[in-house]
Amino acid sequence: MRRAMVLALVAALACTLWYLRDPAWLIDQTTGLRPAERAPDGSVFRWSGGHASFFVPSDATAIRIPLATTFDARGAAPMVVTVFVDDVRAGRVLLTDDRWQSLTIPLRPRGSRRVWRIDIRTSVVREDNHGVKLGEVQVIRAAFAKASAGQAGDQ
Repeated sequence: MRRAMVLALVAALACTLWYLRDPAWLIDQTTGLRPAERAPDGSVFRWSGGHASFFVPSDATAIRIPLATTFDARGAAPMVVTVFVDDVRAGRVLLTDDRWQSLTIPLRPRGSRRVWRIDIRTSVVREDNHGVKLGEVQVIRAAFAKASAGQAGDQ
């Protein structure tokens, strides 16, 4: 009887760990991002802190991330923004003015999980722990030119 209970407990623990490895609700989770704001031009963005995370579907072949920050007397230092996909560095851009730049990040073929975790880290933060303005992330599910991968350009 005791052996059956131990086996049942081990099986329940294994099932729980398997579920928590890739839960369906993970796609809606973010950390380090403030509530959405609307710019005067109508575009929507969210401020990050020095580190922010969100998830995208693993069937995507790439994502395009619009990025910008502020430059004024209190925060004029250039900002390096680095993007990681599941803890692997995937792209980097240097922001030297307040114009929006778009960073395209290629994603590896879908694995066994439903989502990829995307981390955004900034080299500096502005007043009140503002890092980078993150525009609406575009999920790309079709092939794209690898030559543009990881390159920043004006949006």
